[in-house]
Amino acid sequence: MATDVVALHTANQELAQAVADLQRAVDRLQQQQALQTHALLNAIRGQWDAAQFGTQSVEAIIVALNPGLQGKVNAVPFADGR
Repeated sequence: MATDVVALHTANQELAQAVADLQRAVDRLQQQQALQTHALLNAIRGQWDAAQFGTQSVEAIIVALNPGLQGKVNAVPFADGR
């Protein structure tokens, strides 16, 4: 009987940990989706370049989503007649 209680307690702890892990993953995905949506909005507005638009630029948001792209993203602004 005591073994059953211990086994149930262990199973409940493992399940609680799995639920917590899933919640963290969902939270992270929601944050990423919000950043992607913001990047799309800024792309529509033409706010590409971090040097010009700072943290509100598409370039900055892309680097925030993937820090490994730091220094590798170069926004090329559109020029008239292109």
